[in-house]
Amino acid sequence: MKEILCINDHVSALSEAQTEMLLGFLPEWRREAALRFKFPQGRRDCAVGYIELLRGLRQLFGIGGKPAFCFNEHGKPFLAEHPEIHFSISHCKEAVGCLVSDHPCGLDIEHIRPAKEDLVRYTMSQEEADAILADPFPDLVFTRLWTQKEAVLKLIGTGITDDLHHVLEPEMLNGIALQTIENPFRGYVVSKAVKKLKVEKDPLTPFRGNNSLSRGRGLGRG
Repeated sequence: MKEILCINDHVSALSEAQTEMLLGFLPEWRREAALRFKFPQGRRDCAVGYIELLRGLRQLFGIGGKPAFCFNEHGKPFLAEHPEIHFSISHCKEAVGCLVSDHPCGLDIEHIRPAKEDLVRYTMSQEEADAILADPFPDLVFTRLWTQKEAVLKLIGTGITDDLHHVLEPEMLNGIALQTIENPFRGYVVSKAVKKLKVEKDPLTPFRGNNSLSRGRGLGRG
């Protein structure tokens, strides 16, 4: 399995002029997607996500330039000349991440959010909710589980559903490697879900730094 996770957690340092430069660099379809965001942060993050994708493709597969994209029936982009390569982009106000892999994958990155009991009960199973509310760091645990759920749902292609309680049950995680990176100092948590070649006994594989993690501050870094 080949994969790389590129994270830019200095996006807040980008000026409006730098964001405009990034928007001018984007292909038309991505620039149109960025300009649909109402606020500058959304446009910035959309642009940076594309840059991180290019960085991942270059570092992992040696693919340079601006690759051509096609879109499936759900509007999801994929590489026209390399449909065997998978990627997932996510962002929050602190960071933008892109996971590139030779296996189907899903990525979610979130600001560490308050573990409000009504939201916890709505999105988590009884066991998960009890563990979150009993933990000395409930916000971090809640965000960890939330990102894991969303990464899995992005991998299987359903997105957020009405029933989030059962997403992390063993039968849902069959054949999925799930890993989480927590960065409380910068205020975010990122989880990635990747389809495995073989089903392992333990569906949760803790992150130990064995996979490539690439960090950057913007253009020209990598």
